[in-house]
Amino acid sequence: MGWLLGNFLLASNSNFLAFKSSAVVLGSLSTTWQALNVPYTTVTLYLLQPLDSKSIEPPLHKHTKCVLLGVSCGGNIADYVARKAVEAGKLLDPVKVVAQVLMYPFFIGNNPTQSEIKLANSYFYDKPVSVLAWKLFLPEKEFDFDHPAANPLAHNRSGPPLKLMPPTLTVVAEHDWMRDRAIAYAEELRKVNVDSPVLEYKDAVHEFATLDMLLKTPQAQACAEDIAIWVKKYISLRGHEFSY
Repeated sequence: MGWLLGNFLLASNSNFLAFKSSAVVLGSLSTTWQALNVPYTTVTLYLLQPLDSKSIEPPLHKHTKCVLLGVSCGGNIADYVARKAVEAGKLLDPVKVVAQVLMYPFFIGNNPTQSEIKLANSYFYDKPVSVLAWKLFLPEKEFDFDHPAANPLAHNRSGPPLKLMPPTLTVVAEHDWMRDRAIAYAEELRKVNVDSPVLEYKDAVHEFATLDMLLKTPQAQACAEDIAIWVKKYISLRGHEFSY
């Protein structure tokens, strides 16, 4: 149930985030169990440019800046799409992926991190549930926690070098057993001069800002505000940049 609710209800926050960052939500890219034999996931695609004060919905052809936002396993997909966008280069002109937001991405790996050991039996998403999810997703002959879809820092990572990745905002929760690997990815991006801040929320669990029953909590609202502030930095018109 967590896979369904956690990602489906990202749509509840999409309009709020778009409002706060003066952006237009182009749509959600969804993959279903029937199509790919994986739990329902959603990546929200923001095709962005600051809204003209005279127009609530300016023509979409004017929106050339794209921010990818993925929640949980959607974070893995957003990162994959970002890699492909970098590889595509000018083929996507005039649209450019200017940033991505990974909200508690569903990363894993063969060598366990401290959080994966300490929080293996944590609330909502524990290790057994996560392992089952990956067994359902990966082909049996390719099952490996260091698969490029699972571990963004795997030795066989596909795609462009880390230094070419777009600015990446990572959101993690204190009691999420996957937190350390997401933080490690952000740290590696920073080492090659990619803007990759981490927002860590205390006393929070996986999906704390996207589950329907938690959307109106102070932490969820603060998270949405924080994401919007950061996104604005990459979609603002020249001369109207926001600091973070």
